[in-house]
Amino acid sequence: MFVYGVPTTNPFGREREIRIVSNFLRSGQPVGLMGVRRVGKTSLLLASLRQASLPYIYLSAEEFTSGKSFDFHSFISGYVVSVTSTLYSLAGYRVLTEKGRSWLRQLRDLVGAIKVTFNIPEVSATLDVTLEKVERRKRLEEELPRIVDLPQIMAEKFGVPRVVIAVDEFQYLNLAKQSMPNIFHVLRSRWQFHTRVSYVISGSLIGMMNELLNSRDQPFYQFFYLMKVGPLPPDVSRDFLRRGFEHYGVRVGEEEIDRVVDYVDGLPAWLNLVGLKVVSEGKSVNQVLDTLTQDINVVNAIEGDLRKLSPGARSVLKRLAMLGGQGRPRDLGDDRWGVVRALQQLIRYGIVEREDEGNYRIVDPLLVHYLRGN
Repeated sequence: MFVYGVPTTNPFGREREIRIVSNFLRSGQPVGLMGVRRVGKTSLLLASLRQASLPYIYLSAEEFTSGKSFDFHSFISGYVVSVTSTLYSLAGYRVLTEKGRSWLRQLRDLVGAIKVTFNIPEVSATLDVTLEKVERRKRLEEELPRIVDLPQIMAEKFGVPRVVIAVDEFQYLNLAKQSMPNIFHVLRSRWQFHTRVSYVISGSLIGMMNELLNSRDQPFYQFFYLMKVGPLPPDVSRDFLRRGFEHYGVRVGEEEIDRVVDYVDGLPAWLNLVGLKVVSEGKSVNQVLDTLTQDINVVNAIEGDLRKLSPGARSVLKRLAMLGGQGRPRDLGDDRWGVVRALQQLIRYGIVEREDEGNYRIVDPLLVHYLRGN
């Protein structure tokens, strides 16, 4: 079935990656998934968590961002609530928190509930101090190591052999350094000794992820087994579309399927959107593709990405698109250093990648079509 805009726990054509990641999670190997937006990275992560058949806690760091700021206190509250409530439930204790409320209110509920169930002194002490400081928005440097240790401590206390912590859009934790400058040092120093916890992270801002995970001066250098999540190969993309149209009983020729794959490459989000529009709107593939850059879903997604860029980066991106989506710095403007800075930002955000011989390429072909038409 074609589904747009939400992750799936059964992504098409990712069986091999799911098997590898789920095996790593069972063995305790830390894993880092890197892939551009709309490549199906979160779906791969969720499917791997499901196949591993282990209890897990999933958090998206992006949920706690607003512009260039990061709500560190809400993140800590969400982490503590998710870890503690999950592990208490595995031990057979009911810890009720009201979903939909703020993480702070859920943390208050949690602290109260634990006091009348099974009280672990070292856990309760950590939760009490965390709640007090989060409520008053005080700094948490001293408490952070104990907070990070919670899943290991509770897994040991409750006899849970292994639990998984999954942090999606991990690169946004870099913004937390405004409140906690040493956050990555603390995470690395604690995670490496957790024998009952598997860690998996993912990120879509490729350049930022590379800086965090592949730079020798960064705490997480060589900590994760890194996997790049790329677009689906052309043959897999064609098979996905073919099966999807057959599922809905819609007849689409091979030439039309080829045109979809050529137009949007193998990015699952765009393949799903095209398929969904053909099926739901009763239009031909050609009709859908001819107006795809005007679709409200495409406009909202791409404009959301563009708003994060500086004017200079947007200008260089536009020029690169007008060149067909790839080119050299000398073709992108007379201000050499301005072009270099723009390309650096575009790479950090996973929008452009550097190829051999100094060429730069826009990763998403639909972005090229969009910019050339606007």
